[in-house]
Amino acid sequence: MNYLIQKYNSLRDGIRGFYRFVRSIIFSLRSIRYLRFRSIYTIMINQTRFTGVDALPIIISIALMLGGTVIIQATKNFPKFGIEGFIGNLLVIIIARELGPFVTAMIVVSRSGSAIAAEIATQKQNKEILSLELMGIDTRLYIVFPRILATILAILSLIVIFDLTAFAGGYLISLSTVFIPAGIFVQALIDAFSFKDLLITVVKSLIYGILIPTICCYYGFMPRSDFQIPIFVSRAVVRTLLILFVINALISAVFYF
Repeated sequence: MNYLIQKYNSLRDGIRGFYRFVRSIIFSLRSIRYLRFRSIYTIMINQTRFTGVDALPIIISIALMLGGTVIIQATKNFPKFGIEGFIGNLLVIIIARELGPFVTAMIVVSRSGSAIAAEIATQKQNKEILSLELMGIDTRLYIVFPRILATILAILSLIVIFDLTAFAGGYLISLSTVFIPAGIFVQALIDAFSFKDLLITVVKSLIYGILIPTICCYYGFMPRSDFQIPIFVSRAVVRTLLILFVINALISAVFYF
């Protein structure tokens, strides 16, 4: 019983702490007019390159394997049930609506989220953040804001690349086991896509792009010693992934039920 009470108190304190952190960022936005774009330009470029460009090899590799697997399974098994005409719908539902955004977000959390938390925690222990504050710089705005912008841009781009790679690359891989005329395959995808699918992709990109750097920055500011850095980096990754699972389910429920 005491264990459950401790867990409840820990969860409550964590939610309150994160709420205060988000509120401080929102209040910091009031002084954004004093922030020169040149001062955050380098942070945005570096963050976008690391989160987006450097992640392309793993995004493309995973998209190819997932796309190929889904297309092979669909083309092999759907004809047995007489529903081969729904292959395009299946691909859009599985890849465009769910796997594309969610797998991309998981990769970004694993690579960039952990890096953000570790970088900020190290800067804090090296007194770099304290030095910025002594110079009168709003560290919440200077550190968190450009990472949010960069992550939104990177995630949206990666999701589009993931979906296109999964469809095109998966189709090419599936040709090794089953032949589908390219025209029929493309037409099936076009018929299955809707404006709602595009809207959900943008919505998920925005939500994931805000949540991932915000949560990871929050845990990056938490360590009070070098010993605590790996602990809070691990918490940043695990808890961000857990929240993404919940958010992904809520978005699907809101848009498709």
